[in-house]
Amino acid sequence: MIKEICPVTETIKLIGKKWNLLILKNLSEESMSFNELKRNLNGISSKTLSESLAYLSKEGLIVRNVKVNSPIRVEYSLTKKANGLKPVLEDMGKWGKKLL
Repeated sequence: MIKEICPVTETIKLIGKKWNLLILKNLSEESMSFNELKRNLNGISSKTLSESLAYLSKEGLIVRNVKVNSPIRVEYSLTKKANGLKPVLEDMGKWGKKLL
């Protein structure tokens, strides 16, 4: 018997961790540097943010852009693949407001 793959389960594997979802939510609004993300994500450690960014990048959900200015600036943004999450994140926000 072949076990069917559940798309919701696969999505949760990618974005289900608390910080991953919040990182994606922040990046859905604009590109941000590491420090901007850290300021916006109250309570995240630098280590956890680094690990989450590396994981999301490896999974093809975010891209690390190096801007060669003086000083060098690194920004993170969503990939085309992750842009499809924007309506989901917006709906989650609307749903959450109703709970408040």
